[in-house]
Amino acid sequence: MSDPSQSVRVTIFGDEYSVKGDVDIETTRRVADYVNRKMTDLSTRATSRDKVKIAVLSALNIAGELFELISRTENRDKQMSDLERKAELIVRKIDENITKIVND
Repeated sequence: MSDPSQSVRVTIFGDEYSVKGDVDIETTRRVADYVNRKMTDLSTRATSRDKVKIAVLSALNIAGELFELISRTENRDKQMSDLERKAELIVRKIDENITKIVND
């Protein structure tokens, strides 16, 4: 395992950066590769060749993906809470019926 405080050189959209993050070097490389792919993909569809505009649009796309994942996670959390509540009600009903059977 690598030291998260160690910096790593990455290339994003043709420019090299020295990045020092809170995660291991491999994760930093994977993130940089993801950003690079997003910018490269967007640049093939964009009318502008301005790197700053492509970076901002890519950041917006990535943020949109993040918000979608957050929304899905929140929905799944709500579904899990609903299922847990229903399971607790079922268990309570079963316990009540078992108690009735045993006491009869």
